Amino acid sequence: MSNPDFRRSLIAQVEQTVQGLTLPAVTLAYVPEPRCEQTGDVEFGVIGLADGSAGLYYAWLGESQRGMPARFSAAQLEGSAVLSLVRGYAADSDAERSIGLAAINAITAWWWRQQRYVPPTAQDSFGVTLQAGDRVGFIGYFAPLIERVRAQGMPVVVIERKAQLLRAEDGLEVTDQPAALRECSVVIATAAMCLNDSLDEMLGWCSQAREISLIGPTAGCFPDLLFARGISCVGGVYVTDAQAMVAAMKAGQRWQAHAQRFHLRPTDDAPGTAYLP
Repeated sequence: MSNPDFRRSLIAQVEQTVQGLTLPAVTLAYVPEPRCEQTGDVEFGVIGLADGSAGLYYAWLGESQRGMPARFSAAQLEGSAVLSLVRGYAADSDAERSIGLAAINAITAWWWRQQRYVPPTAQDSFGVTLQAGDRVGFIGYFAPLIERVRAQGMPVVVIERKAQLLRAEDGLEVTDQPAALRECSVVIATAAMCLNDSLDEMLGWCSQAREISLIGPTAGCFPDLLFARGISCVGGVYVTDAQAMVAAMKAGQRWQAHAQRFHLRPTDDAPGTAYLP
C-alpha cells in the first residue's frame, strides 16, 4: 500500500499556498551518496533557497537513492525554479521524491519566514508523553531514543526494514512485521515514511496508539495533512544558517548548531495549515 494521495495533496497545498507569488530560486544543493550500513551519524540532503530558507531529506534509504549525486548535481539544481522540483514528489522513485520533498520543506520554511513565524522549539526528543505501563513503538531505529525508553523500564517494539538490525531480547523486539504496532500505546515514527511511501500503511497499524509522533529533519512540510492522519506531533528542523549547515555536512561534522529542532501540534496554528484536501 502506498500513499500517493498524501503526496498529491501536499503538492496541491504547496501550489495553492504560493499561487501568484514569486519564489526565491534554488541557490544551494547538497545531495550525498547514500550509505546502506547503519553506522555513523545519519545523513541528510539539502535544498536551499536564495533567502536562506532550506529543506532537508533523509539520505539513508539505501539502494533506491543510489546514484543521486550524478542525477541531481548541485550545478543542475542551483539556479532552478524550486516549484519545478516540488513536482518530483509525485514520482514513483524514492530519489525524485527525496528532492521533491526537500523542495517542499524549503518552500514551507520560506512561507513561514514571509509570515514572520518561527515554529516552537522542541522541548524533548520524543514528541509524545510517556506514562507508566506504556508499550512504546518505534517506526525506524532511533538508537538513542530507544535506549532512553528502555532505561525507564518500558517495553519497546521497533519496526525496521534493515535485516541486520532485526532481533529480540528482554524488553526489545526489532521486527519487520508492522502488526506488532497494534499493541503499542504510543508510537514514535521516522519522517522517512514520507519518502518511502509507507506513511498510510504504517499509520494503519497504529490505531490503538493514543499519541503518534513523526520526527526527523525530513518532516519540514506543512503539517496539517499529517495531523489529519492522526499524527499528534510533527518534529522537524528549522534551518538558521543553510550555508554553514551544508559546509558542516560536507566536512563530516555535526550540523545541528545551524538549525532549530521544533515540535508542531494541531493547536499551534502554523501559517499555511488551513488547507484540507
